[in-house]
Amino acid sequence: MTTTGSPTRIGGFSARTMGALAVVGVVIAFSLSSTLVKRAESPGILVAFWRLTLVSIVWNLLLWSTGRRVTLRDVRQALIPGVFFGLNLAIFFAGATQNSVANAALIGSLSPFLIVPIGAVLFAEYFNPRALVFAVVAFGGTVIVLFSAPPVGDASVRGNVFGVLAMLLWTGYVVSTRHFRRDMDVATFMATVSPIAALAVLPLAIANGNGFGMSATGWAYTLVLTFLIGMAGHGLLVFAQKSIPIGTIGIAQVVQPALAVVWSFLLLGETLNRWQAVGIAIVVSGLLAFLVLNERGTRARRRERDPPAASQGAGPTVI
Repeated sequence: MTTTGSPTRIGGFSARTMGALAVVGVVIAFSLSSTLVKRAESPGILVAFWRLTLVSIVWNLLLWSTGRRVTLRDVRQALIPGVFFGLNLAIFFAGATQNSVANAALIGSLSPFLIVPIGAVLFAEYFNPRALVFAVVAFGGTVIVLFSAPPVGDASVRGNVFGVLAMLLWTGYVVSTRHFRRDMDVATFMATVSPIAALAVLPLAIANGNGFGMSATGWAYTLVLTFLIGMAGHGLLVFAQKSIPIGTIGIAQVVQPALAVVWSFLLLGETLNRWQAVGIAIVVSGLLAFLVLNERGTRARRRERDPPAASQGAGPTVI
């Protein structure tokens, strides 16, 4: 017999309403990343290193407060994802400081076009081949944005190359996390993966050649990145996953590139020309259609396999 109770409420709001508000917070926090690292006016690799170091300390303090510690088994499980995570953040930040926010955000948003098919091959997750049409559409929109950038703007070939490399590293992080994380809870995983990521970035920080110091502005924005994204963003994401399907969260995050462009205009004074705006609209539309088509197929397959769990949704693991 199944007992149906009233939905959990928090401060007068339903858990689902609070989860939806958390998703909004996640989207806002993550969309600010490239703009904030440009405002730091410091080498992106150093910002990444210190952000990872600070996040490592905070996550481990939180874990210790529960009476738990990172074990050698945890380190073995998180080693490969940690290396991918650290290199991704360092390369993304380095690229963002040498590129326009529009280019950096759009290139990074293309990772689902790799993650979803790889998930189908390695983990037998659902993938609709027809969705590749929308991947091609989004790729075309990206080409429009990259090649219509004004010659006197912040966009650069070097920044675009770094953006593509960061996107590939992020794909490696998500896929390896899906394989190695297994039963690790989020606090344990983040407390383990963050120090590994910081160590992976350490050689790049040393090779930077300017020491480990940053300006007061650099430290200020690194702290903002640490607590706004490294802690609050991830914390809200974990909270949202309790009441909002992961696939729905992934679809909501489609708006991040467009929102990142808004932040770059408000905080950096970056502007778009007409063709770049058209390209962004094409990318966001193609990505949205790609994710929705696969999400519907995932839910349909789950209903067939496990009817009671159908309402929980499905989607790629997001950390």
